[in-house]
Amino acid sequence: MARLYSRTEAGTRAWDAQSARVPLDFRRVLGLTAKHTDPKDLGAKLGWSEAAVIEVLKDLEKGGMVKSVDAEASPSELDFTGNFNVADIQAAQQRVREGLDFTQPLSAEDLRAAREKR
Repeated sequence: MARLYSRTEAGTRAWDAQSARVPLDFRRVLGLTAKHTDPKDLGAKLGWSEAAVIEVLKDLEKGGMVKSVDAEASPSELDFTGNFNVADIQAAQQRVREGLDFTQPLSAEDLRAAREKR
Protein backbone atom coordinates (compact mmCIF):
# COMPACT_ATOMS: atom_id res chain seq x y z
CA MET A 1 0.00 0.00 0.00
CA ALA A 2 1.19 3.50 -0.82
CA ARG A 3 2.19 5.84 1.98
CA LEU A 4 1.99 9.59 2.46
CA TYR A 5 4.68 11.42 4.40
CA SER A 6 4.61 14.46 6.68
CA ARG A 7 7.54 16.34 8.20
CA THR A 8 7.71 16.17 12.00
CA GLU A 9 8.87 18.90 14.37
CA ALA A 10 12.30 17.26 14.46
CA GLY A 11 12.35 17.30 10.67
CA THR A 12 11.38 20.96 10.63
CA ARG A 13 14.20 21.78 13.06
CA ALA A 14 16.67 19.83 10.91
CA TRP A 15 15.46 21.65 7.79
CA ASP A 16 15.59 25.07 9.46
CA ALA A 17 19.11 24.48 10.83
CA GLN A 18 20.50 23.31 7.46
CA SER A 19 23.16 21.46 9.43
CA ALA A 20 25.80 19.53 7.51
CA ARG A 21 25.14 16.70 9.97
CA VAL A 22 22.00 15.99 7.94
CA PRO A 23 22.96 14.79 4.46
CA LEU A 24 22.09 17.13 1.61
CA ASP A 25 19.73 14.62 -0.03
CA PHE A 26 17.84 14.29 3.25
CA ARG A 27 17.54 18.07 3.54
CA ARG A 28 16.25 18.32 -0.02
CA VAL A 29 13.52 15.82 0.72
CA LEU A 30 12.69 17.50 4.04
CA GLY A 31 12.35 20.85 2.31
CA LEU A 32 9.75 19.49 -0.09
CA THR A 33 7.86 17.36 2.41
CA ALA A 34 4.70 18.96 3.74
CA LYS A 35 1.61 17.33 5.22
CA HIS A 36 0.62 14.10 3.44
CA THR A 37 3.20 14.34 0.66
CA ASP A 38 3.20 11.62 -1.99
CA PRO A 39 6.65 10.18 -2.81
CA LYS A 40 5.74 10.31 -6.52
CA ASP A 41 5.40 14.09 -6.25
CA LEU A 42 8.77 14.35 -4.50
CA GLY A 43 10.40 12.20 -7.17
CA ALA A 44 8.98 14.41 -9.91
CA LYS A 45 10.18 17.60 -8.21
CA LEU A 46 13.64 16.24 -7.49
CA GLY A 47 14.10 14.31 -10.72
CA TRP A 48 14.64 11.11 -8.74
CA SER A 49 13.06 7.68 -9.04
CA GLU A 50 10.25 6.89 -6.65
CA ALA A 51 12.38 4.08 -5.18
CA ALA A 52 15.20 6.53 -4.37
CA VAL A 53 12.78 8.93 -2.70
CA ILE A 54 11.17 6.14 -0.66
CA GLU A 55 14.60 4.95 0.50
CA VAL A 56 15.45 8.45 1.80
CA LEU A 57 11.98 8.81 3.37
CA LYS A 58 12.39 5.49 5.20
CA ASP A 59 15.73 6.68 6.60
CA LEU A 60 14.16 9.99 7.63
CA GLU A 61 11.29 8.15 9.28
CA LYS A 62 13.73 5.99 11.25
CA GLY A 63 15.36 9.21 12.43
CA GLY A 64 12.00 10.68 13.44
CA MET A 65 12.14 13.50 10.92
CA VAL A 66 9.09 12.37 8.94
CA LYS A 67 6.10 10.21 9.71
CA SER A 68 3.93 8.27 7.32
CA VAL A 69 0.35 7.10 7.01
CA ASP A 70 -1.40 4.73 4.62
CA ALA A 71 -2.67 6.53 1.54
CA GLU A 72 -6.10 4.88 1.73
CA ALA A 73 -9.13 7.14 1.64
CA SER A 74 -10.26 8.54 4.95
CA PRO A 75 -13.89 7.96 5.97
CA SER A 76 -14.22 11.72 6.34
CA GLU A 77 -13.37 12.31 2.67
CA LEU A 78 -16.18 12.91 0.22
CA ASP A 79 -17.02 10.02 -2.06
CA PHE A 80 -18.72 10.79 -5.36
CA THR A 81 -18.50 7.28 -6.79
CA GLY A 82 -22.10 6.34 -5.92
CA ASN A 83 -25.29 7.31 -7.65
CA PHE A 84 -27.08 10.56 -6.96
CA ASN A 85 -30.84 10.59 -7.05
CA VAL A 86 -31.92 14.09 -8.08
CA ALA A 87 -35.44 13.51 -6.73
CA ASP A 88 -34.03 12.69 -3.26
CA ILE A 89 -31.93 15.87 -3.27
CA GLN A 90 -34.88 18.00 -4.37
CA ALA A 91 -37.09 16.43 -1.71
CA ALA A 92 -34.48 17.19 0.97
CA GLN A 93 -34.27 20.81 -0.21
CA GLN A 94 -38.05 21.13 -0.02
CA ARG A 95 -38.10 19.74 3.55
CA VAL A 96 -35.51 22.34 4.56
CA ARG A 97 -37.54 25.14 2.96
CA GLU A 98 -40.70 23.98 4.71
CA GLY A 99 -38.86 23.91 8.03
CA LEU A 100 -38.02 27.60 7.73
CA ASP A 101 -40.91 29.70 8.97
CA PHE A 102 -40.59 33.45 8.72
CA THR A 103 -44.33 34.12 8.81
CA GLN A 104 -44.56 34.75 12.54
CA PRO A 105 -43.58 38.16 13.91
CA LEU A 106 -40.56 38.30 16.23
CA SER A 107 -41.03 39.67 19.70
CA ALA A 108 -38.56 41.95 21.46
CA GLU A 109 -37.76 39.01 23.75
CA ASP A 110 -36.90 36.82 20.73
CA LEU A 111 -34.59 39.51 19.38
CA ARG A 112 -32.82 39.87 22.75
CA ALA A 113 -32.35 36.10 22.97
CA ALA A 114 -30.90 36.03 19.46
CA ARG A 115 -28.53 38.89 20.30
CA GLU A 116 -27.29 37.11 23.45
CA LYS A 117 -26.45 33.97 21.44
CA ARG A 118 -23.73 35.81 19.53
